[in-house]
Amino acid sequence: MRNVDRAALGGNLRIEQVLESATRLFTEKGYEAAGVRDIAADLEIRPSSLYHHFPGKQHILFAICMRMQTDFNAEVMPELIANRPPDEAIASAVRRHVLFGHRRKGEVVVNIRERRSLPAEQLAQVNGLRREYRDTMARVIEAGCEQGMFRVGEPKLAAMAIVDMINGLPHWFKPRDEEDLERVADLYARAALALLAGWETTGSG
Repeated sequence: MRNVDRAALGGNLRIEQVLESATRLFTEKGYEAAGVRDIAADLEIRPSSLYHHFPGKQHILFAICMRMQTDFNAEVMPELIANRPPDEAIASAVRRHVLFGHRRKGEVVVNIRERRSLPAEQLAQVNGLRREYRDTMARVIEAGCEQGMFRVGEPKLAAMAIVDMINGLPHWFKPRDEEDLERVADLYARAALALLAGWETTGSG
């Protein structure tokens, strides 16, 4: 039996256990299908113990999404705002994005797939962090265009394309080992730069 206090959850460690269990169940079953009772059963505690820390299931989902997105921005965005050429900044951010997505795969998938179930106010907070990353990348792309390094007519659209490309990985990619993961991270970085270097600047009519 797990080392979980059946009467109550106390401290950050116990909160972590709730979020880890919920992430796994939301990934396996989907947010709508996995209930508070399922999470409590997985942790071998009473549902009332969960309600002591989270008023409802949506608050657990919100905690997962906010924690993941906050940690993501803190880890990946410094690559974009560092004092380096735009192409190096984009490549570094893409690599870090790929590596983060694999390391926090369950949370990333839940955030991408299930955050739409959040109430509008909570969803707006999560999406605000996502836009912060996208817009920062767009500014770096715009700077690269000004320097003649990139050829894109719409930097924000290009940033969205790159982000969407990377976000698809956690849904299917299972690296054989760390070397394979690093190889794919490098490939995606090169793919992003190739996209930015060759994007059409004008329409076809």
